[in-house]
Amino acid sequence: MAAKPETTFYAGVHKHLPADLHREKMHNPYRGGTWDFWFSGLADLWVEYKFVVLPKRDSTPVDVTLSDLQKDWGGGRHFEGRNLAVIVGCKEGGVILENLAWERPLSCADFKKQLRSRVEIARWIAHTTGGPP
Repeated sequence: MAAKPETTFYAGVHKHLPADLHREKMHNPYRGGTWDFWFSGLADLWVEYKFVVLPKRDSTPVDVTLSDLQKDWGGGRHFEGRNLAVIVGCKEGGVILENLAWERPLSCADFKKQLRSRVEIARWIAHTTGGPP
């Protein structure tokens, strides 16, 4: 069975992370909403990964849909002051959405302007958790 595109995307990011950066996949069938990964260095980071196929028109919004439980969980952690990001991947790379930016519509044109490579996303994760830039 082929891996889901989201799994393939985050595996492509994670292979560029420092080996000593602690990362833990969150999966709890009894508690919905917890985000996909917890990274722990000098600082913590919670990440929810999404994968999209970009729309053909630049004016079309990119669908970054979180479930209601994910929105509640992420919003709660945001207001506690924790480091959070929704990382939206596509075949060309990905976009990092912080500070509740995942709640605002994002056009395909704006998404493309913010696009980063998998290596750049891994560097951002390492830097955000206290590793080298």
